[in-house]
Amino acid sequence: MEGSWDGFLDIIGLNQDIRQKADLKVLIQFPLAEPKTDLLISLFEYIKNVYGSEKFTILWWYETSCINGKNISNLYTKIISKADLKYLQGLWERIAGDYILFLPEEFNAKVDTSDEEEFIGVCLTKYSQLLLKTPDANEVLYLRLNE
Repeated sequence: MEGSWDGFLDIIGLNQDIRQKADLKVLIQFPLAEPKTDLLISLFEYIKNVYGSEKFTILWWYETSCINGKNISNLYTKIISKADLKYLQGLWERIAGDYILFLPEEFNAKVDTSDEEEFIGVCLTKYSQLLLKTPDANEVLYLRLNE
């Protein structure tokens, strides 16, 4: 595992057996959190290799309201391809402080948790691998479960 993300696998709610199979690495760095076209094209190519498809699902949370002092985040998904590069750039800039998950096209959003980190853990367990834009928008992580 890489530097500042050492503890991330500990907070995504994996049980001990799965946690021992988990691997995390920084896949791509985005200097100054800028979603530059060439870096996103590299990301699209990597996602195509991981999921075997030109299309994939992106998933993100967006804070929409505050109720009784608690911020409420809604979950959003969209199937995209390389043709949607500008959409991803705009989303990246708009929600720079939040996660974006890159998942298979056939992703099913029915996950029984409202906690973002636990949600990521459930997705990792279900799909054995995923890519994740970090909240600081400086990196995309690749998480994988080894056999």
